[in-house]
Order: sequence, then C-alpha cells, then structure tokens
Amino acid sequence: MENLLSRAMYGANLAQAIETLGSISIGIANRWMLGWPAAVQLMLQDGNYFESLRAQVDQEKAVLCAEGNMSHLSPSEILSMYEISKAPPCYVWD
Repeated sequence: MENLLSRAMYGANLAQAIETLGSISIGIANRWMLGWPAAVQLMLQDGNYFESLRAQVDQEKAVLCAEGNMSHLSPSEILSMYEISKAPPCYVWD
C-alpha cells in the first residue's frame, strides 16, 4: 500500500480517516494532492474534503466492481470509459 503524501497537511485525525478508507482512498488523495494542490487546500479550509474524498472513493469502487470482467483494461481506462473525473470537485479558479 502506498503512503499518504503530505500527511501533516491533513492533520493526524483526517490522515488516519483517509488511511482507514483503504488503498483506493490513499491513491485518490495522493492524486488530488499531486495534481490539484490548490483545490485540496480549499476543500480542507472549507471542511468538505473528507466527504468529497469518500464520494469519489464510492464512485470509483462502484464502477470498478461493476466492470470486473474487463480485466484487459486498467482501472484508469475503465474510469475514463465511464467519464469519472480524476480531479477533485470543481471550484471557481482565478
């Protein structure tokens, strides 16, 4: 299992909650942190980060479980087929 990046940024309680959700959660959190750090910071400030992360985890798990017979495709390709965004929820950018 990969380690949660920038663990200190989340604080001990939130970092533990993210890790408790499992490897998909950590992967999504790391993807968001690497690709959209400003959005992550906004969600942390707004207090809706964990709810958004949990919704993304649930969405990705549902699609990947439903399409388990597509072993010839990577998880990323399956998510792309279903137009599941890899980005965190949209914010208005300056």
